[in-house]
Amino acid sequence: MTTQTGSGPAALATVPAISEADAQIERRLCELANCDSASIWEAQDELSSAIAAAGMHFEGRAYPVSLRPLAIDSGLANHLRATAEVVIKLLDVAAELYCCNEDVQDLFPSYKHMRHWITCVPRHRPIVRICRLDGLIGEDGYYKIIETNTGGPGGVIQNGIAAKVWSRITNPLTYGLSLDVGKQPFAKDPNCFVRELVSAYRVATAGELRTAAVVNFRGRYTNEVDWIVKGLREVGVKAALLDISTMKRTPRGLVGSDGELIELVYNKIDVRDMIQSIECRGYLDACSAEEVVSINPLISELVLSDKAVLAVLTDDRFSSNFNAEQMEFIARHIPWTRLVRPGLTTDPERRRIELIGYIRENKAKLVLKPSNATRGEHVMVGRLTSSKVWEEHIDRAARNPYVVQVYVRPGDVRALHPPSRSIKKMPYGIDCYVFGGRLAGFQSRASCDAVMNVGRSGILLPVAID
Repeated sequence: MTTQTGSGPAALATVPAISEADAQIERRLCELANCDSASIWEAQDELSSAIAAAGMHFEGRAYPVSLRPLAIDSGLANHLRATAEVVIKLLDVAAELYCCNEDVQDLFPSYKHMRHWITCVPRHRPIVRICRLDGLIGEDGYYKIIETNTGGPGGVIQNGIAAKVWSRITNPLTYGLSLDVGKQPFAKDPNCFVRELVSAYRVATAGELRTAAVVNFRGRYTNEVDWIVKGLREVGVKAALLDISTMKRTPRGLVGSDGELIELVYNKIDVRDMIQSIECRGYLDACSAEEVVSINPLISELVLSDKAVLAVLTDDRFSSNFNAEQMEFIARHIPWTRLVRPGLTTDPERRRIELIGYIRENKAKLVLKPSNATRGEHVMVGRLTSSKVWEEHIDRAARNPYVVQVYVRPGDVRALHPPSRSIKKMPYGIDCYVFGGRLAGFQSRASCDAVMNVGRSGILLPVAID
């Protein structure tokens, strides 16, 4: 473990990935699995029933929360918090670069026809009010951000509630351990997400929020919407789920089908659905003109949530826009990322390369991802992919918006896997929720699949601090 002094972003220290409490939980799980498996499955069933009784679900399916938590110590918790909060500030820089730099705009070809909407950036900072940064602890001990998720991430309310429910279950895996989920703001107060929406409106308008809509398109992405609407109503805001197609831009502003003015919208939208749709134009006009407060603003929903934003941070062409401390931080915490296209660039060691040839020759070190897809769609991990499939994927990536990213090897965790009712050793990650520029809480996902996603056999591990 290395330590550093100083207060800036580059001064973040490396930390052990596994705490002693987590190692004890791992040992206890192995022991009980061999001699008293009934006790842990009884506790898992109690937890799953309590989660369902609390109304949590993933688009109608069971919310897969494991009895086995991920226990992290305060050093790692502070490291994650400090890293996440600096990344939010870097995304402000990336947004400003997009608005004025054609080379940066060129990294986001899908949104070329939408720039007049995207570049109307709100005055408040941070631009990103709600996000989830997905990451892994690298082999060098530093937290690596592999995706930004600045467009309506899942788990903003349910994960805090799930952590609270988990903490009330008698758990044979944590007996005698002092673990606390309440140090995470969204577990201490599950409505802190809703309070951030209200606060964001107040910052943008100096007024009090009265009406709001959670917005989707063509009925897609309903997960957690019921919780968000309920939370808004509990703080006195008239709120509903609305489809973009039911809203109209008028001289008074954006209105719903009942003609009532909508003051704030929270977007639960797949950007690919909006890109070519004429139905969305009035909505986009209203959001970009700030006739309604949009959380997050369009540049967050599109550019900053696109995986190519990490190329803005790691490409040497743009390094002069960051100071030395920021560059040191980026080198440690943001994996090398490039938009896939023929041409010259630099590799992770800053050597000049031809990108397509480099991808072809370094399969084991790389991951290919669609730049604006969600839930792990078409992600290819080179070391787990055959050479034939990798070659085919390179061709697809060169014709479509894809990024290539250096592979960050995840750690492994042994956990109860409720969907298959088995105990499995799985790769896991740690994600950071950030509301209003401040850490709100953690999420840990583990999966039998190389791509960790709840929609693809993934499970959630409650994160507790020892």
